[in-house]
Amino acid sequence: MSKKLYLDESGECSFSEESVFKHFLITVLSIDIQFSGIIKSKLKRQFAKIINNGWNKDEEIKASALYYYGKVQSIMDILQTLLAIKSLDIHYIIINKHKINNQSFRNSSYGISYNYFTKIILTELIFQDNFLDIDLIYDLRNKETHAKKHFKQYLETEILGLSLENEKPVTLSIEGLHSKQCYGLMAVDFFSWSVYRKFEYGDDRFYTLLANNLGRKREWYLDK
Repeated sequence: MSKKLYLDESGECSFSEESVFKHFLITVLSIDIQFSGIIKSKLKRQFAKIINNGWNKDEEIKASALYYYGKVQSIMDILQTLLAIKSLDIHYIIINKHKINNQSFRNSSYGISYNYFTKIILTELIFQDNFLDIDLIYDLRNKETHAKKHFKQYLETEILGLSLENEKPVTLSIEGLHSKQCYGLMAVDFFSWSVYRKFEYGDDRFYTLLANNLGRKREWYLDK
């Protein structure tokens, strides 16, 4: 089955002392490609309700913005609407940056850690969960690169190299879009925000709604 994957991040993948975030999160929304168009129709309907209730049309409707304005129920409604879509699952890798002590890794060029952790969650989905025919969309606004290898090129190299090693043919498409162009990216923003609220702020009201749609969960160096 062909899969559409949408990739987002929350927090900051930086080990700078100025970084105010303890955790870094990468979230992947997966859905059978035949159902991916439903995301757009569901979100457009929910967004229309929010706009009709006075939302500024010039401001992007994101989970963080809705929360800032106290529209918690709107977030809940959007999550529940999306989670009802057939084959939709959420996968994530969350990292407690404070627990990574390897200085070579911490001092590496900005973006290397982002690429590395993204590779982990994606290669597990592909080679352990057999997502062997995928169309991956990532948010251009969030893409981090480093001087040695760009994000898309890095993923292609790692995934296709593992395809060769594991003798598993992979059909792979990777494309960067701006979130305003893609309803799948808008959707994964809500899920990423919900997961991040739990780990960074101890607020699991939104995360608990995802329980039946959570797939692969990787939690690195978290306090128990």
